[in-house]
Amino acid sequence: SVYQVHKLFLIYFTKESLRIVVPLEDIDTQEKKTISFSCKVNRPNATIKWMKAGEEITFSKRVVYRVDKDKHTLTIKDCTLADEGEYTAVAGDDKSTAELIISEAPTDFTMQLKDQTVTEFEDAEFTCMLTKEKAEVKWYRNGREIREGPRCVSSVNNYRKKDECQHTGIILIFRYISLGSLPEGYDIEEPRLDVDASYSSPVVVMAGEVFKLEASVTGRPIPSLVWTKEGKELEDTAKMEIKTSDFHTTLINKDSLRRDGGTFTLTASNPGGFAKFIYNVKVLDRPGPPDSLTVTDVTAEKCVLNWLHPTHDAPSRDTLLRNVTRMVCVLG
Repeated sequence: SVYQVHKLFLIYFTKESLRIVVPLEDIDTQEKKTISFSCKVNRPNATIKWMKAGEEITFSKRVVYRVDKDKHTLTIKDCTLADEGEYTAVAGDDKSTAELIISEAPTDFTMQLKDQTVTEFEDAEFTCMLTKEKAEVKWYRNGREIREGPRCVSSVNNYRKKDECQHTGIILIFRYISLGSLPEGYDIEEPRLDVDASYSSPVVVMAGEVFKLEASVTGRPIPSLVWTKEGKELEDTAKMEIKTSDFHTTLINKDSLRRDGGTFTLTASNPGGFAKFIYNVKVLDRPGPPDSLTVTDVTAEKCVLNWLHPTHDAPSRDTLLRNVTRMVCVLG
């Protein structure tokens, strides 16, 4: 007998599940910048979902989704702090997550201050413009912060301009009001400084210690307070801290050195006049070496040593210095 055998082979082709082959990466940027999250999947021209904080993202002119074969890109233009968070690309049952961190952009000036020339008793107005609507602004004169008062007034105007794109900013105006512009009936009181009686004597500290000078002030309008040392205006630094409020000021010098001593002057002034107080500070350090040491009258039994007083001496706080400029010692 002849038998004919037929074998049947069935081949099944299954479509590979959509998956992400190149994941998202974290992004760290500043506000107002443009960023793009990108990933790649294993099939060209597929569609994936984009999520933020568990919710699907709605696309717009500012938030754009693009597909280029197997590459998927989410672009966010003009980032704000609200865009910060966790973003997820979902491809079928697969997903990739990355974080967007946005730091606050620095505030820039779009319009600088300009010099002003006015005659005495006229008002002076200074105007500048910033890139941000909400910014902490301080005004300074000669390195010292200006406090608002009857003669010093600042104001803020919101600014918004539309052209090809939208610009927002803030206009800051600072106005000096002349004495003649003070409200009618406004009383003027000349400044008066209230200083502790202990400052009538020199302030004496050892090297490395801290010394503090302080005073209270009265006057109307509120006086401005300026610290100077030997004619030079002092500024607030890490070593020399100057704290000034409307009616009180403190100068604190840390890690004192001999050269930190000297004459300090506090001046309070307003349209009614000015007041001054002078502080004397002495910082004591180790004495320097004797000067001009000489040996004279040398014999077998004795000799005479002569030297000048050290240029830098360091008496104790309780020692009253005598006016001695030359020392003699006889050794015998």
